[in-house]
Amino acid sequence: MSIHAADKKIFWKNGRYLPADQAFLPVEDVGIVHGIALTEMIRTFSSRLYESTRHLTRLLKSTEQIGIPVQFSMDEIQKQLEEVVAHNRKLSPDWQELGAIIFATPGLNRTYTGGMGDEQPTLVIHTFDLPGELWSRAVKQGQHLAISKVPQVPEECLPPTVKYRSRLAFYLADRETRTKYPDASAILLNQNGMVRETGTANLFLVKNDQLWTAPRETVLPGISRAVVIEIAKELGLQVHEKDFSPAELETADEIFTTSTPYCLLGVSRLNGEPVSTHFPGKITRLLLEAWSKRIGVDIHAQLLEIARHREPVSEM
Repeated sequence: MSIHAADKKIFWKNGRYLPADQAFLPVEDVGIVHGIALTEMIRTFSSRLYESTRHLTRLLKSTEQIGIPVQFSMDEIQKQLEEVVAHNRKLSPDWQELGAIIFATPGLNRTYTGGMGDEQPTLVIHTFDLPGELWSRAVKQGQHLAISKVPQVPEECLPPTVKYRSRLAFYLADRETRTKYPDASAILLNQNGMVRETGTANLFLVKNDQLWTAPRETVLPGISRAVVIEIAKELGLQVHEKDFSPAELETADEIFTTSTPYCLLGVSRLNGEPVSTHFPGKITRLLLEAWSKRIGVDIHAQLLEIARHREPVSEM
């Protein structure tokens, strides 16, 4: 199907390209009615999609697990993803990278439609300009994380390995944490008090030059998490996927998180206290430098450059 006017950004929905200003879901969609939606975010480096195969593999595994019968193959989705990104990238400045979102819902809610209309699942691809300014301060000064009293949703209720759109539990955890630490993001524990993840990232600690992170089956198996483990092993660092407590986290030499937009980002404060006397830590720097070398882009320098370009004129 042909792509719309060359001067307008587009999105893709169930086999059709449409102008981005028409990127809406009907209020009858189950993704809105019940918050049932699975999603992936993929970013570009030098205008090229990064690790899209792993992201799409995780998405389709999740849709099968949850029972959303996506009617497109991974190759078909990859092709449409590349088309949307290539088209929209031409309409952004040269310095701007894109985030690409793919999400799937079960389709329309039959209670609202009376069983009438299209019952096929909803699959959407759209892009946005990566907002480097959201992470520029943390790149320079580090993140502030704090343990939340709101626990991770039990795996008996929701599988932690599925990336779902409803972020209510994480939202409540952040709200609770910020009553004491206004600039902090929440770390969630499981029902047994073991450290798991934040609302947007996987968590690592460094102890005696060794990496610890929660067991893969107990958290979202992040793509950036997997890349860090690969890089660490290439560098000869030991990685332990294991349970650990808040007390062990508090005695870490370094803490960092991994997430698609920024890849790897150090933590400078935990529960209001400095993590160490040096930020970023030695291992955090080593991993980030190796990752930047792997892709040929200085990851954090690029975020800062994007942020600089996107600053409002009044703040420059």
